[in-house]
Amino acid sequence: MPAIEVDVATARRFVLGRQGLWPGRRWRGPDGVPNAIREVGPIQIDPLDVVGRSHDLALSARVDGYRPAFLARALYEQRLLFEWGGTLLVRHIEELPFTLRRMRTADYQDRRAQFERSHPQLMRSVLEEIERRGPLSSRELPRGARVSSYRARRDTGLALYYLWLRGDLMIESRVRGERRYDLIGRLVSKRLLVPAPEAEARRHNFRSSVRGFGLPNLSELGLALKTAGSTPWKASELRAWIAREERAGELKRVRIDGWRGPHWVDAEGERALNALRHGEVPRAWHPLGAATEVEATFLAPLEIVSARGRSKRLFGFDYLWEVYKPAAKRRWGYYTLPILHGERLRARADLKYDRSSGTLRVLGFWTEDRDAARDPEFAHAVGRGLARLRSMTGAERVDLRSLRPRSFRGGVSAAARA
Repeated sequence: MPAIEVDVATARRFVLGRQGLWPGRRWRGPDGVPNAIREVGPIQIDPLDVVGRSHDLALSARVDGYRPAFLARALYEQRLLFEWGGTLLVRHIEELPFTLRRMRTADYQDRRAQFERSHPQLMRSVLEEIERRGPLSSRELPRGARVSSYRARRDTGLALYYLWLRGDLMIESRVRGERRYDLIGRLVSKRLLVPAPEAEARRHNFRSSVRGFGLPNLSELGLALKTAGSTPWKASELRAWIAREERAGELKRVRIDGWRGPHWVDAEGERALNALRHGEVPRAWHPLGAATEVEATFLAPLEIVSARGRSKRLFGFDYLWEVYKPAAKRRWGYYTLPILHGERLRARADLKYDRSSGTLRVLGFWTEDRDAARDPEFAHAVGRGLARLRSMTGAERVDLRSLRPRSFRGGVSAAARA
């Protein structure tokens, strides 16, 4: 079967649209948070709060009127979402049956298995303590022995973490960021605690990962398969799986102008891709508010469309989150975010919310092309995007002194105040 041929602009629109980032936000308010995550897939959690946490920025980019309290409500009151994984992701609760088998075997370099073998009584006693007393954090447990682990300082806390990782516990709430755990059976309905059959779970998780990537290449399909199962995949197994999915009509090959090698789209996404090829926007993608042409979006540092090198291939935009680099080695800034205008990344900004003064500070601003800083429509869009960030963080004002030239700063300022 011949591959679908698309240009780069169409590929960008498709990947962004599949993630709810283009042509604009299509979810709104508290209910929009679980609905968005059910549609676009897991969002990575990160505790660092400079101008909002990465997951809050990601949800603000998709959900009109988003506030961090909306996520907490969906997680800890409605139980429509749950957090899990060594790389912590927030997932829709309907994904739990497809995740349970991975929970049972989740490990890293055999660390969990070794701990369980050497601390069987401790694992049982921590579980019994929660069963008897209800939700607990690590500091509410009896003081244990010190351990060398970035997951916990004491063996009781590490036991708590591993009980959560293997699916005995779930995060019940957070108090000033600290996790409190409870028995998973006390927090979700019994129907969600029945693991899906292994073959069904693997197929579901693989196809969900493909949808999340948008137009994955071979290495990203390999990552999707790794995510879908608990055991490593050989290259021959990967090729065989792709061939089966193609024969079943679940995967279609896509060739993108200027991109190396084949990419793939799932059967559901093919309809949206064909609509874009004919200059149409899929009906389900129509935004509830302003489009990204009118209001620029500040992408989260861990955003799936731009993090980990994807921005270079998709946008021709070099992006590296420099938060872990020494200051002297940073090219841009500590918390620099890409700025999406329309379907392109046209600039980046180093931002910080100064809580002591209630000021959202733009510490640095760099455009990708000379025309951007002379474009009044872009200035207006950036200003509107900053106004949204100010509203989400609760900032009272925006400091734009780093913006140049003065005419661009004036346009941004006018829109940010509106």
